[in-house]
Amino acid sequence: MLEGLAIDEVAKALHAVFSTHGKAFVSEFHTVLPVARKYLNERDPAARQWAICVFDDLVEFSGPESVQYAADFMQPIGAALAERASPDLRQAAAYGVGVMAQFGGEAYADFVVGAALPVLLSELGRSDARAAENIYATENVAAAVAKVLRFYGARVSDPKSVLQAWFAALPVCNDEDEAPGVYEFLVQMLHEQSDALLGANNVAALRHLVRVVAEALAVCSFTPELTQTLVSVVQGTMSSFDDAAKASLWAEIPRDQQEALQTKGLF
Repeated sequence: MLEGLAIDEVAKALHAVFSTHGKAFVSEFHTVLPVARKYLNERDPAARQWAICVFDDLVEFSGPESVQYAADFMQPIGAALAERASPDLRQAAAYGVGVMAQFGGEAYADFVVGAALPVLLSELGRSDARAAENIYATENVAAAVAKVLRFYGARVSDPKSVLQAWFAALPVCNDEDEAPGVYEFLVQMLHEQSDALLGANNVAALRHLVRVVAEALAVCSFTPELTQTLVSVVQGTMSSFDDAAKASLWAEIPRDQQEALQTKGLF
């Protein structure tokens, strides 16, 4: 217990150092590396999660310069993506893949697209993906897939099917750190690849769009600009339905979400 608390405090301290000094700390990271390696090879999932979080910070705050240490953490992160015993470990690993795509540059592309993306998609398709114990891991997986498509989309062999699998896995509402980026990407795809995302007059896809955006608006805190854009998405989509379909779709939205949307003055 005490050791767990100690390494958690070390992780927080390292996060603060990375966020403050960024790339400047990379040259000193070798002093931390032996400890991170040690915990990355422990059987205890919590120890491995701690180490992965350290490497996540390394990539996020130092970008391409982190690649000099990539051989230490890419394979363990890939293995952790499908770790059945620990949703927290899967969540840390999925976050790591996302920051590789967003901040790591071309040096990480082969691993992210070739090795990690198929595992991410498999995780999205799990029958228990949205179970309470898995929801944060699943939402980090969905966020990571969005980042892969956004930053490495040209390298993905079948981006349409990946996009559709990602869309089917929405909403992302529990992890408020990841939700804004996910919905910004959704808006981008609606503008740029609407047919790939929704199909031609696919009523089921349109209804899913309304449900996942309405839920996000009800429970998440977005910027006023993103909020208004998402409201416009729902209103524009609803306008394609007749009155009976609109009433049916509204009835599918849980009462607490309806009340939240009305309290916010959105609908």
